[in-house]
Amino acid sequence: MNNIWKYSLVLAFSIILDQLLKGTSQSLIAAPGEFHEVYSYVFLVRETNPFWPFGIDIFPSYANTICWIFHIFLIFYSLKKIVYFRNRDPLKGWAITFLLMGFFTSWLDRFSQGRTLDYIAIGKSEPFLSFSIGDLSFIIGFFLLGFTFLKVSPK
Repeated sequence: MNNIWKYSLVLAFSIILDQLLKGTSQSLIAAPGEFHEVYSYVFLVRETNPFWPFGIDIFPSYANTICWIFHIFLIFYSLKKIVYFRNRDPLKGWAITFLLMGFFTSWLDRFSQGRTLDYIAIGKSEPFLSFSIGDLSFIIGFFLLGFTFLKVSPK
């Protein structure tokens, strides 16, 4: 199977999973800011972030629009790079696929809700750090991409 199909399947299923978990947390939790314990130290939450990643508050009135436009450019650039790296360097292809998952789920939230939605949290007695599947895929993608740049090619 060509790598582009593998990337596409992972991308599609992760976006579906993201939307299912988001819908589940919104149906279980009545109001934003509340939480529901799933397992010890793991919670479903309903939190929103209209600003930049990690809640950085710069130009708050324009943040969502700027991020929305920026994500569109990143989505198209990532698609171009996935096609380029599909068989040349599969690890870079996977890294960009994970980044694309984060870009697309964030763009989808900003387009449909006007802000990003976090629905998974960890903490001891109450949620401390909240995130989404898109946030996790950003982290995985950045680590994989960093690993590919640090990897020494054999000569």
